[in-house]
Amino acid sequence: MDKPFILSTKTLPNLLRERIVQNGLAYMEYNAIRILPVHFDIPNPADYVIFSSQNATKAVLNKTHNFQGAQVLCVGKQSEKLLLEKNIKPLKTAQNMSVLVDFIKKLDKNAHFLHFCGNRRLPVLANKMKEWMCDFREVVVYQTELSNTKIEAAPNAILFFSPSGVESHEKQNDITDTHCFCIGNTTATAFKQTPKSIQVVQNASMEQVVAKAIHYFKLSQHA
Repeated sequence: MDKPFILSTKTLPNLLRERIVQNGLAYMEYNAIRILPVHFDIPNPADYVIFSSQNATKAVLNKTHNFQGAQVLCVGKQSEKLLLEKNIKPLKTAQNMSVLVDFIKKLDKNAHFLHFCGNRRLPVLANKMKEWMCDFREVVVYQTELSNTKIEAAPNAILFFSPSGVESHEKQNDITDTHCFCIGNTTATAFKQTPKSIQVVQNASMEQVVAKAIHYFKLSQHA
């Protein structure tokens, strides 16, 4: 019997790749999206600074930054980890933007909110801020480009880490006979095709996506 074959739509750290192979699974990876830097200026300090992705967090922290006492809100454990490495403790880390919006709803609407994001950010936050008539500004700090790569191999499972990754992969590949493992609910709702199954991790991290896929095939092998 052939080994189950996992395809990742993002290059994984060596430890995670090794973990997959050591658990008796075949593995392949490629980057379904490309992150391109853009020039941006950091505006005057805000009351609340919002990071909606790891890429946005990384782009801002790579520049000179001074939040001058602003409260920081972020999406995802990877964003939180990057902030903590710079001794910035987030007021709130949410699993996805919908959860973060629910938290923001309870904050002072007279405050000034600053959102660092990519060019393909979902409109959920901006729409709510407009509805609440908040002082709100978005700064695009990176661009996402779809790679639209055709994969000739037929994986048993695919790991997805963003809605853009789903969109890119689906443009050139059929996934209807594949189990899909997603980093969050937003990614899980991005499919236009209907996979064999869609499984979502509770804690949004690459480690959890890999662990869930390994666990699934271990159970399958012993079923």
